[in-house]
Amino acid sequence: MSDSTLTDSTLTAGIPPGTASPEQTTWGRLRAIIESLADGIVIVDRSGVIRFANPAAARLFTRTPEALVGTSLGTPLLAGETTEMEIVRRGGGEVVYAELRVVDTEWEGETVELVSLRDVTDRKYAEERSRQLTHEREARLAAEAASRAKSDFLAIMSHELRTPLNAILGYSQLIELGISGVLSDKIRDQVGRIRGSARHLLGLVNDILDLAKVEAGRLSVANVPGLASETIASAITLVHPQAETRNLTLDVSPDVDTIPPYLGDEERVRQIMVNLLSNAVKCTEPGGTITVDGVLTTAPDPRARLQPRRAHIRLSVTDTGSGILPEKLSAIFEPFVQAESGHTRAVEGSGLGLTIGRRLARAMGGDLTVESTVGVGSTFSLWLPAAGAGADMAEEDASAETTAFDSPARAESGPARVPRELRGLCEVSEGLLAELQPLVRVVVGRIRSDPALPMAAGLRTSQVADHLATLLADIAGALLVLEEEAGELSPLLADAMEIQRLVAERHGAQRARLGWTESALRREMMIIREELERVVRTHVPATGPLQAADAVATANRFLDQVEYLAVRSLEKAREV
Repeated sequence: MSDSTLTDSTLTAGIPPGTASPEQTTWGRLRAIIESLADGIVIVDRSGVIRFANPAAARLFTRTPEALVGTSLGTPLLAGETTEMEIVRRGGGEVVYAELRVVDTEWEGETVELVSLRDVTDRKYAEERSRQLTHEREARLAAEAASRAKSDFLAIMSHELRTPLNAILGYSQLIELGISGVLSDKIRDQVGRIRGSARHLLGLVNDILDLAKVEAGRLSVANVPGLASETIASAITLVHPQAETRNLTLDVSPDVDTIPPYLGDEERVRQIMVNLLSNAVKCTEPGGTITVDGVLTTAPDPRARLQPRRAHIRLSVTDTGSGILPEKLSAIFEPFVQAESGHTRAVEGSGLGLTIGRRLARAMGGDLTVESTVGVGSTFSLWLPAAGAGADMAEEDASAETTAFDSPARAESGPARVPRELRGLCEVSEGLLAELQPLVRVVVGRIRSDPALPMAAGLRTSQVADHLATLLADIAGALLVLEEEAGELSPLLADAMEIQRLVAERHGAQRARLGWTESALRREMMIIREELERVVRTHVPATGPLQAADAVATANRFLDQVEYLAVRSLEKAREV
């Protein structure tokens, strides 16, 4: 018998010592090894019937080895190849996946297949989850691209519409002045209606243009101190004629003159206040009252998205109108949504004013919120960061709270304030920096050898890497800042993200010059993501609150933004 031949007798265990031949003793030991393996081992004859199974294989099928012998394996086998098999377990119907490796051998004088089965269920589910995440990420990026395209279209069309509308307004004013001849009262009235309609339409177009600019990230806002009293007075001047027409009282609280300056864009703040006052005028019945108030506060509305531990200026507009139904309070800030809908609604408008107002407020570091009671009225509040003494007051208040309520040990311990789930990112950052050069080499090698990226094979290393080391080092630095700054925004984190933005945009433009497509760029980003995840997981502390999945998700959030910017830059470069 040759050493490569298996027989039933040689797989027999329990042969009394001294009675077995050396050959039988060898195979007895071999059987002991096979039965102790974590991988399943089965011997299948040419008709597909199992002739032998070890305990690991039996566990995969939830049977005993004796019960498996004589049954069909149920899947075609081809020696020398690797395949996968789906196993439905008995009882609960649980599905597991096994990887099969097949080799030919001799057993009891006949040629059979020796099959190893490895449980790859966890790997299968991980791959499926990875595919789902990739699909979700690509769907999100596609949605963002579609939103950008919509915003670009609206911006272009709004500009195109404003030109003829301004011409209509100009010519209608010239006609009203009588330059083209004397007008009858009837024609003057009709021209006035044309001009009024054109102004209304121009206002709608301007709203759409502002919304498109905000959504496309093209609307810049200033960040300078401004006086609330002056801004409110300017807004009141513009809205006062409308209020008088409806016999409404505009009441401005004297406290407005005493509050400190805000930080923001005075023109945009006035725009928001004019919109809030105009809405209040439209929604308040004749004889009602509209009140404007202002206050400095360090305890903002919890529903507002504001920077913590900072003073804010709240400018409020309160009306005595009909109020807003509770289920519509959040929806009114969505584009083209109004509290009243349908053809019979009493208030005209595009439904964009509050949407633009909230987004402008958030662009200035503030927010726009609403409180309303049906039958009583509504209060819209514009929140803006306080400047100068107001901001200092917030810091003093925060310091006073720490002294009054925190123990001395906690007050002196910076890391104690770090969110528990972020502790450990510093170690990840240090590990990523330590492995930076090997990581870049691995990524470059994978990009060059990837079948989906044939255009990278002939490029120089500097062309393939294209400042990848700078990007990864900056992401490592951002992880460090996140833990040290307790997950809050800071100038250091803002600088890190600005560096990422610059590298991403330059990288997308460079790939466009080299003739890469969007799919090729996304494939490259997938390779970077996979290798970055590998390094991040390696350096997550074994003991501590930081979970590997959280560390990977945090790093991926930066890389998602890089991919989005790089793809957008590539698309723009290819359009030129």
